[in-house]
Amino acid sequence: MSFLRLLLRDRFVWFVLIGLALFVGEWALQKRQDKVIYIDLPLVEKLVTQWQSQTKSAPAPHQLDALIEGYIREEILVREAERLGLDDQDVIIRRRLAQKVEFFLGDAAAPEPPTEADLRAFFEIQKQRYSTPETVSFRHIFIASQADAQTLLATANDENWRSLGQPFMLNREYARLSQTDLLQLMGSQFSDALFADGPTGQWLGPVRSAFGWHVVNITSRSAASLAPFETMVEKLANDWHAEKAAQAKQKAWQDIRASYRIEMAPIEDAPQ
Repeated sequence: MSFLRLLLRDRFVWFVLIGLALFVGEWALQKRQDKVIYIDLPLVEKLVTQWQSQTKSAPAPHQLDALIEGYIREEILVREAERLGLDDQDVIIRRRLAQKVEFFLGDAAAPEPPTEADLRAFFEIQKQRYSTPETVSFRHIFIASQADAQTLLATANDENWRSLGQPFMLNREYARLSQTDLLQLMGSQFSDALFADGPTGQWLGPVRSAFGWHVVNITSRSAASLAPFETMVEKLANDWHAEKAAQAKQKAWQDIRASYRIEMAPIEDAPQ
């Protein structure tokens, strides 16, 4: 008893006991709060706003009850997932969190509306985006061999061409295709041949495609053209805003990236 009495008189012992009691009390309070879900007015207003943005109408009382109960269910499941450590090293969750931060990076303050000078400068730099490429319209007759195509070329005309040649899996007549379109459709040899300088309104060939040989009649050509600035103002403004938003997002990422220090762990030589 004398030893116990001695311990109780020791201030350090009391300091340790009081500290331990505070720690246990804080731990117990925290555990208790982990089981409490607060439903306040800002939360309810947020749920109502989300509902209205999707349905364009205010929720009825029973619908609001369902929204709140849905939130409670989600919150409980999220906390249980965290308690079980299910969020650790989960690839899908990591990617989703990264996507959300990417969204915030792009949510920078909107730039001031562009002036006409801004749009004209943007138009000059991005002319290629607003130009219409050269196109060709043509008819063709498909044949399996080059020799047969050469023979068919002598008999083809505008009246009988649909009855000549062999069946073809694609169309036999096309209008206003660009060289890129034609390259994807028929292959490089065919597109190069049709976009080389040549006459229109005549049957030409044989021309090789990815499918075989063809006799071709280029019915018309349309030269490349640039849309007038005045007709593109609205599209230019939208594209200008998109460009500025992308630049702001990239700048925000660079600022965040610069705030981190990357250290590479030494890689030990693999055993021989």
